[in-house]
Amino acid sequence: MSLVYYCETCNRRDFVAKTLEIFKEQLENAKRIFVKPNIVSSEPYPTTTHPEVLDSLLSWLSSREIVVGDGPAVDAGRSDKVLRNTPLRKICENHNVSLVNLYSGLMKRVKSKRGYRIKVSAIPLSCDFVISVPVLKVHNTCGLSGALKNQFGYLSRLDRVLMHAGLKNIQKGIAEVNAAVPTNLFIVDAVQTMVKAQECRHGGCPAELGVMIAGADPVSLDCFGLGLLQKVEPELVAKKSNMKYIDYASDYGVGNTKYEIHKI
Repeated sequence: MSLVYYCETCNRRDFVAKTLEIFKEQLENAKRIFVKPNIVSSEPYPTTTHPEVLDSLLSWLSSREIVVGDGPAVDAGRSDKVLRNTPLRKICENHNVSLVNLYSGLMKRVKSKRGYRIKVSAIPLSCDFVISVPVLKVHNTCGLSGALKNQFGYLSRLDRVLMHAGLKNIQKGIAEVNAAVPTNLFIVDAVQTMVKAQECRHGGCPAELGVMIAGADPVSLDCFGLGLLQKVEPELVAKKSNMKYIDYASDYGVGNTKYEIHKI
């Protein structure tokens, strides 16, 4: 059974610090750390990761070699421009950390034992420890965007186009990318969320939840996050058929649908 660390708070910095203390032992031997924010487009938080989360994370890890990177949505415009204009770039510059466009880096071809083929960024695979910092929100295609969906940014642009076009199974794709690129820690921001859709340009609207969650198991985090989101988006229960990727990820050994909640 997995652990979900939970706090009703708007103090992101305090929650990040407490979470990293819990995972301090696992982080001790990590020399190169990859941080995966959610930079889906040029829209600010809560579409994308809040600057305070990244700033507090980079401050705590200041003695390590850190790389921050993402691949924005394929329909969000030029990825270089999106990454150049995000407020997270300034945070990275303040800490002398690189913000990398994952589309521009080396990709690795992966074929799972289930026969599913994808190309993923090789950068997180070259690191000792991977931290994902998504925003919990509703997604108009996948029902929920949280811990598992945030790793979609590792995929090649072509894979993402094929999945969104229905030419490849997006539900299996989300699960497969999590199986291909293991993540050690997720810190999920649900202080604010998006309901109706994942971005304002797709019809999404900000809503208040006032919660931060964290853990090493993305399946458990998304199962718990679904319960949180239903408080502000009751219609989400009818969209569970769009969240098969959670069950696939559980079946693939990525995580566990059963969990214990630890308040911190």
